[in-house]
Amino acid sequence: MRFGNAHYLPYILLAIAAVAGLYAWYLAWKSRVVKIIASGAPPGALVKRHGVAEWIGHVMMFAAVILCGVILLRPQWGERLRQVNNEGADVVIALDVSPSMLARDAGGASRLERAKDAIRWIVDSLKGDRVGLILFSGDAFLQCPLTNDYGAFMMFLDAAGPDSINLKGTDIGAALREAYRVFTTRRLTSRLLVLITDGEDHEGSAEEEAARFREMDVSIYAVGVGSSSGEVIPVSDKDKEADAFLRDAEGRLVKTRKDSSFLKKLAGLTRGSYIDITEGFSGLRFILDIIEDQEKTRFGTRLIKEPREQYQIFAVVLCLILIASLLLPGRRE
Repeated sequence: MRFGNAHYLPYILLAIAAVAGLYAWYLAWKSRVVKIIASGAPPGALVKRHGVAEWIGHVMMFAAVILCGVILLRPQWGERLRQVNNEGADVVIALDVSPSMLARDAGGASRLERAKDAIRWIVDSLKGDRVGLILFSGDAFLQCPLTNDYGAFMMFLDAAGPDSINLKGTDIGAALREAYRVFTTRRLTSRLLVLITDGEDHEGSAEEEAARFREMDVSIYAVGVGSSSGEVIPVSDKDKEADAFLRDAEGRLVKTRKDSSFLKKLAGLTRGSYIDITEGFSGLRFILDIIEDQEKTRFGTRLIKEPREQYQIFAVVLCLILIASLLLPGRRE
């Protein structure tokens, strides 16, 4: 047996103790009052229960108080199957895994690590919404289809990295094309795209692709990460040596900068918003509020097992005790 409101146990025990204490105080007060009145009352004027019946009545009242506490705790045992609707918004997250995302200018971590932590924060806060993952660099592909299996989504996210895509560079337009394909595969009523990147774009087709989202009435929420002053790019996320950085053909260190203005422009084209996560995730709360306000889409049903409520048994016993206490015999003294 378990209790559905076990987290309220301290408060319920405190309430039981308070009620039991008040009842005990009432009995003591009543006894003193009866003695005072009895000292000056004429013979046969008072009515009192039999001694045994009186004690049984007291026990019943204390048992009733305890049963009330048990009922409030919601005792449960056994299981039952229940069919529930899967409802929520569809959220596609496009994650930049280009080499520039390895730059370590995001609060002591790499941009990619910071972006992954932000995605985990978002997904952990979802409530039944489906989420999909697109990875992009010089190309883009759907890493995880739309799903509400957040555990499977996290496995795909953990495996994401610069080696996930062979074609290097950054093509935000390719990410938007892939997201557009996902959203148009079937008619959905609640859709939004979260684009997480440093904003560098080497192909120049992103604005044209974003215009298609505006026509489809899907907002792009651009999430920027990295510094605007510039940072060197490690050859890989495992190389921390001072000379293990990306260099151009002339041997000079390649630096990468976050392009916030470009991301703000993309978001503005689709009536979305720009959020920066370089220093913290507080801005992501805005995205969660938007997801919560979306019109929910029903996408099937599922069976879930849930404990069977058994408080009704204790409620019946409580009623029987209260009725029995009223039927206890009394006698005149």
